[in-house]
Amino acid sequence: IYVDSIPSEVKYIAEHSDAKFAVVNDQEQTDKFLEIKEDLPLIQKVIYWDPKGLRNYDDPLLMSFDEVLEQGKEYEKSHPNLFEQNVDAGKGDDPAFIYYTSGTTGLPKGAVLTHRALITTARGFVSRYPMNESDNLISNFPAAWVGDSFFATVPHLLTGARLNFPEEPETIAEDTREIGPNFVIYGPRQWEGLVSEIQVKMLDANPIKRFTYKLFLPVGHKIADMKFEGKTPNLFWSILHGIAYLALFRPLKDRLGLSKVRFAVTGSSVLSLDTFRLIHAIGVELRQCYASTEAGLISSHAKGEIKFESVGRPALGTSIRITREGELLVTSDCMFTGYHKNPEKTAVALIDGWCHTGDAVNINEQGHLIFMDRLEHMGILKSGAKYAPQYIEGRLRFSPYIKDAMVIGGKDKEYVSAILNIDFAMVGKWAERNRIPYTTFVDLSQKKDVADLVRRDLERVNGYLPEQSRVQKFVLLHKEFDPDEAELTRTRKLRREFMEQRYKDLIDA
Repeated sequence: IYVDSIPSEVKYIAEHSDAKFAVVNDQEQTDKFLEIKEDLPLIQKVIYWDPKGLRNYDDPLLMSFDEVLEQGKEYEKSHPNLFEQNVDAGKGDDPAFIYYTSGTTGLPKGAVLTHRALITTARGFVSRYPMNESDNLISNFPAAWVGDSFFATVPHLLTGARLNFPEEPETIAEDTREIGPNFVIYGPRQWEGLVSEIQVKMLDANPIKRFTYKLFLPVGHKIADMKFEGKTPNLFWSILHGIAYLALFRPLKDRLGLSKVRFAVTGSSVLSLDTFRLIHAIGVELRQCYASTEAGLISSHAKGEIKFESVGRPALGTSIRITREGELLVTSDCMFTGYHKNPEKTAVALIDGWCHTGDAVNINEQGHLIFMDRLEHMGILKSGAKYAPQYIEGRLRFSPYIKDAMVIGGKDKEYVSAILNIDFAMVGKWAERNRIPYTTFVDLSQKKDVADLVRRDLERVNGYLPEQSRVQKFVLLHKEFDPDEAELTRTRKLRREFMEQRYKDLIDA
């Protein structure tokens, strides 16, 4: 369960999964369960491991993790081989987890994953990203998202590599610098956040550092593009890149904690192509992984085969098909067995041994998969031109002034438009430099000067998009998209249908 879930969301998952025990971190999560305990008669204990603020709680439902450990030690004395016996009695096809999907179009669905599916997925991942017990990993995937098991926890158990977690989302860069990992697993938002941090630092830097950044970043882009195309830099570019590395890229990598990184991975959703290129430009080998809760690891970049527009070739042991409608079908030992208590949805997702992903995907001549969008979200304009909202939104987010975006179109629309969230930190710094006073997010986002700033940058971003996908009109929303208001899922994916209804008047205007 995501730590920022509200009590009603906690109740739904605990109730739907028939959970008997809840293991929580701290007082905040404990309070959520105590608030809804009357609605969860199956819950026998709520086990917490951070006692801060809980010492005066006397509810019999509560138990500390230390108590669990003590009871386990006592029980082991009379049942010395119980753990080994239970492991031996288990089968690969036994359920291991129920992972709840993000629920972009309704209530989350509980996908049942077996031990075999998790181990097969992790083995496929490790085959593309070799690691061993001497490696240091850092992951910022929430435990409630299946990627934490696929790409972090289970690979750690298989290989013995040390697994680290940032203390807080806000301390990612600081914790990464402290740990100095050689393997980094972040979602698109974290990579975009790192790029935003680079851009913020350059805005605040002295003139010499800004000049160095503007001078050498194109060199990094050139070298990255050569590698994407399978070309070897000539002597001139190699020397120039060596100078750029010493003057700019090495200090940048060190500041971001990425100086020792051998592999870097992104997953969960589409990463902006510009973000992907910039991370490569500073000398970090970032690779895309494409996976889903239901299908496991579908594809990934392999060494020497990184194409920034693709999500790589199909993973080891994975077979694919693409239907006439453009939907990707997958079959492998990584797949889920069905949705918990939902045979109707299971029958739609699993047909004749193939998992229907619901994703619109192309495949290029080299066998690389190109992810477009969810099939149900692919748009068609009045002219018949097609557009992919997620693809456009990813490009829009590369603007340092745009934090989030929702693209609007449809058969009754002549062009693509967008509802945008400003990046409060970046736009705030711009306003301060230009002596534009403001008080709050609402105040800043509705200023004409800010709209003009975003419009100018949007013209630049539009240059990277196909003509039919360019954003012609936009509105700056007075607030940030909020998962607590059901506008986003807990993995920060847009709930499009809900958003389109909520902001219908704004869209129509």
